[in-house]
Amino acid sequence: MQTLRFAPEVVARRYCLPIGGPVSWQSTTDGYATEITLPDLAADDIVVPSITIDADGYGHQFGLMTDARITLLAPIGMTACSPSAGHSSSDTGPVKSQLDYFSVDEEIHGATLRLRVSGLTRAPEHYLLTISVRPRVITPTIGVLTSRRLLVPPVSQMTAPRAIRRRICSPACVTMAARFLGAGATLAHATRDCLHTPTGIYGVWPLALRAMGRFGILGSVEALSDIDSVAPFLDRGVPAIASIRFEPGELPGATLQRTSGHLVLITGIDSTHVHVNDPAATNPVDVVRSYPREAFARAWLRERGATYLFCAPVFSAIEEPQP
Repeated sequence: MQTLRFAPEVVARRYCLPIGGPVSWQSTTDGYATEITLPDLAADDIVVPSITIDADGYGHQFGLMTDARITLLAPIGMTACSPSAGHSSSDTGPVKSQLDYFSVDEEIHGATLRLRVSGLTRAPEHYLLTISVRPRVITPTIGVLTSRRLLVPPVSQMTAPRAIRRRICSPACVTMAARFLGAGATLAHATRDCLHTPTGIYGVWPLALRAMGRFGILGSVEALSDIDSVAPFLDRGVPAIASIRFEPGELPGATLQRTSGHLVLITGIDSTHVHVNDPAATNPVDVVRSYPREAFARAWLRERGATYLFCAPVFSAIEEPQP
């Protein structure tokens, strides 16, 4: 399990996990590109890349190159890229596109991740690029760290129109996080920004980051393996958004009986519980909940472990949180 992180120093100072430094951007016919050499990939690994840029009107697409093949994720805010020179587009080889991440079917050495960005007149300056590699299913680490508990005003997705209310947990969490971090977000606008039109899905991970980026909040999607990773964010006053899945009885007190994919906002951690705002509650009062730490770790981290993490905004209330 490994996550590669890249950002300029001004961004790295506001992110609560180690960042290796900036990347080198190359000019292309329609924008800019960069390539990252990946560690060895094992069968049943997933590769979760993400990018946010402090700029308007840009689009991006990731491709994972192995030998003469390139597998592309869904384009975000742009038309699909053409394959790189010497590579043919393929989703039939050992790497498969799962819309917002890659899955790996067999051991791979020497793979390269290519990111293409369009719509910019100069190379990205303020950005956060992350690439997580981990097995799809793991035994999660419960961890030992605790954190402060953030009082994030609740938003219930069930207050939205009936046709979409059960499908917009990601926009609801984005709304709560953005508001808490000082942005004037609304559930209606976040829902619009998070819609992946080709599929009608509201939970495509890069669109959630793009929605936060509209407010100047840079973030990432990381595939985590332990609870402790989010504690530094919470202590700095930055909530995290976790993708969870569970069967009946596996998450005591849950708003849903079961789910194959649901987003909740983590607001705090203590020795026995993870505190969340769960937008599937029928009213805002019931959104604020606490789930047993071990059960929540399994629901969140056992499969994929996808988490939206954010840089602290540049204002003193967040940069210097009070106890």
